[in-house]
Amino acid sequence: MTVCGGLLLAGCSTETKYKWLSTFFDGVPVPGATNAPPPVVPEEMAAANSSPNALPPKPAVKVVNTHTTHPPFADGQCTECHESKYSQGLKGTQNAVCFSCHDDFLAKARIKHQPVENGECSSCHDPHESEYKNLLRKKGNELCLICHDDPLAAGKVKHQAVESGDCLDCHSPHASNFKGLLKKSVKDTCFDCHDDVAKKKVVHQPVGDGDCLACHTPHASANKHLVTKTVPGLCWDCHDNFLEKAKFKHDVVEDCTSCHNPHQSDEAKLLAKSLPALCLDCHDAKDLKTDKGHAGAENKSCLECHDPHVGDNSNLLKPNAAGNLPAPPASAPAK
Repeated sequence: MTVCGGLLLAGCSTETKYKWLSTFFDGVPVPGATNAPPPVVPEEMAAANSSPNALPPKPAVKVVNTHTTHPPFADGQCTECHESKYSQGLKGTQNAVCFSCHDDFLAKARIKHQPVENGECSSCHDPHESEYKNLLRKKGNELCLICHDDPLAAGKVKHQAVESGDCLDCHSPHASNFKGLLKKSVKDTCFDCHDDVAKKKVVHQPVGDGDCLACHTPHASANKHLVTKTVPGLCWDCHDNFLEKAKFKHDVVEDCTSCHNPHQSDEAKLLAKSLPALCLDCHDAKDLKTDKGHAGAENKSCLECHDPHVGDNSNLLKPNAAGNLPAPPASAPAK
């Protein structure tokens, strides 16, 4: 009967076939129907689609996959590193195994990171796979802080490059020819960002020599501008302390940077301004003109008569100027 029914329905339309078949059999699918379950629409999406003023759905956030796999492990080539497929033992020391594929970056380097020199590659890298780039065991600075103390904890003033950056911005993780595993010299490392500190006519010698660390700490400090000490103590590390035996001191002399630029200047002695403009930042020109000692000194430099730092008298007059002061008026004879 089934064969006869098939022959009778061979030339029929879909609707006719459905009528005939449903007469004799149960569960005949309705034409156009599907066994796939209906799509599930989240409630918030359904509500949004039903509103005439609904905003378009936000685009999906692209997830960047940083997972990395060591190629020999991915290819099942266990014996590239191990004694056999069934042994965890390595074919040699970690350095020997790793450098059988990777370039030996220790051969020509002067400064070597201790774990690398000790052949402890796996202290930083996972030998098989990792969720981080370069098979690292942890992300960025978190890895460095497993061994190194947090350099930012050392002071309230933090170097922005350290606080918002990566240790590898300045340091090489394996080996270097520069102290501190720097990628470049101190001068070139600092000048990558601070490129405007040595372009004027007069440059402070430590700056010109690229010895930024003579005055600054690279990570964090208790002092403003990341200086290792406050002034004038910092300046006394190189300059003679002329305040120790001074009878009189210039009011501003405790802060050298009141008058001097610590890095560079277009003026002699690294002065922040030319004279007398620098002096007139504090001393009023009108008051100076009323002082008899300044008579005829309009075209002279302040430093011809005054010492800018200390002196044996309250006006900080130099010895030659003090001897040329007009004599005080004679007192009237007593009657």
